Amino acid sequence: MDSVEKLFRDLPSPAADEAAIDASGNWDTTHFNQAVASFIPSNSRDPDREIVATWIKHAHDAVTVRGEIGRLALDKAQIPDDGSAKSRQLRYHAWISKGRKDDDYPFNSMGGSVVESVGLPEGGHAFLPAELVDPKICANCAEPNADKACRGCLFKQDSRVVFRTVYCDKDCQAQHWEDHKLTCRGTKKLCRAALLIYDLFVIFQKMAGFEKQITGITEKQGITYIAHDQPNEWAFQGKPFLCHFQPDIAPSEEHALAVLFDSECQQLMATCHDLLRLLLIPLCRQVEEVQIIPRNAHRPTCDMRDNTARSTMYNQHTVLRVTLKSGEKIAIDVAGAQFGWRETIAPWQAWECHRVEGQICVEPFGTSQQMMQIQYSILAAQYVQLGESQRSSLAQKMQAAVRDAMAARQAPSAGKLYALDDAAFAACKTAMLSGAEKALGDGLREIHASKIGRCYVDARNEWRATATRRQAEALEGVWLTEEDVKKAKEEGEDLAKIYKMRCADPGKRREFAAAGLDMP
Repeated sequence: MDSVEKLFRDLPSPAADEAAIDASGNWDTTHFNQAVASFIPSNSRDPDREIVATWIKHAHDAVTVRGEIGRLALDKAQIPDDGSAKSRQLRYHAWISKGRKDDDYPFNSMGGSVVESVGLPEGGHAFLPAELVDPKICANCAEPNADKACRGCLFKQDSRVVFRTVYCDKDCQAQHWEDHKLTCRGTKKLCRAALLIYDLFVIFQKMAGFEKQITGITEKQGITYIAHDQPNEWAFQGKPFLCHFQPDIAPSEEHALAVLFDSECQQLMATCHDLLRLLLIPLCRQVEEVQIIPRNAHRPTCDMRDNTARSTMYNQHTVLRVTLKSGEKIAIDVAGAQFGWRETIAPWQAWECHRVEGQICVEPFGTSQQMMQIQYSILAAQYVQLGESQRSSLAQKMQAAVRDAMAARQAPSAGKLYALDDAAFAACKTAMLSGAEKALGDGLREIHASKIGRCYVDARNEWRATATRRQAEALEGVWLTEEDVKKAKEEGEDLAKIYKMRCADPGKRREFAAAGLDMP
């Protein structure tokens, strides 16, 4: 058998792959690794054998190879339906890469239950279907076609209903009030909290993004592609790892938000953990972190760093599942923009029904923070550890500014903040966001002025971050300027060669030694 066909045959089939999503969201990596290990490219005449061989050689994990399979599938003008294992896998991974949409599933059956499609509003899967969030049944007497909404907990995002409780008439609403009161007030407060937290996270990501040296954002086949500089180009220039995000390179605000939150769900929960404790935890009986495999993405992201497709559809996604004091469970998804999702908050049952593939993995609130601390201390590169330390310091400055704004408006606690009337809450929120933005701007300027956290390439050809001002000053004259890079490209010179020649200067070698730098 042709070795490319054998590889695609030995990979988990769509039906088996579906079943292999276990409670922790992991794929059947043992099966996958066995299939990859037996691949021999010389035993193939398949036109894609060299592409497949490149995946196997350079990919370090199953997720990357799966993303590359999806990329190959999407690059083809047409995938033949010839019954081959390759055809089946390509169609399957193209479907995943484009969002795992129920209505686009490429097979008639999958050896299990067939997902029933639901009516989608204009905008496709950007919003939850109305059938799931906009009830027509009276909450008091269960009569159909009820249309009188409780104004207290009616909540919309982008003019779409997210929460709505309806009644036949005023009498039904009055009869149900004692049962509904706790839920109504709790939902209103939680909606305020979710949107406030989201707005703060957007500001944080825009002003304190880590290593997002992005050169282009484009959309193709319903996927947001993220392009980057050449890996070392900006390292040779000594650019800081923490920097402002430039939204004007995105074709729309939605695309910009997708890139801001690409693969950032756990990171935000870890870095801004204390902010969530301040603004969210007091409202809830319980808060849990839930890891899922995403489904029905509207417009997923795909990071093309190092010319490798890293589709967000193959990653776990973490959201918060909040239990109100009245018992209702609600989803808060601050990073859903990476899938093109527009709701920041939604009823949990409706959200899980439409957004989740396979089983969920539920962890206590704080798990992301604990895991990140362990992983960074053991596994993360030096520049990642330093960058995260700087981001954490900025998050603390942002939280202090938020607290100050709350106290200045006689709302020092979450309870008092969300109990304000609409006008007072809006004014306080504006002050909180303004204060957060100023604190982050001032903090980032301090970091840049310190010259700590600037990128360089060491003697092992690895990225590092300057840990002291002295290190940065020793590297002045070695780092290339924008003009240097432009000139080198025009003349066809190798940036790495220029960088190494500058490092060879005897005077610089003495400065490197004094600053504790191991340079090429």
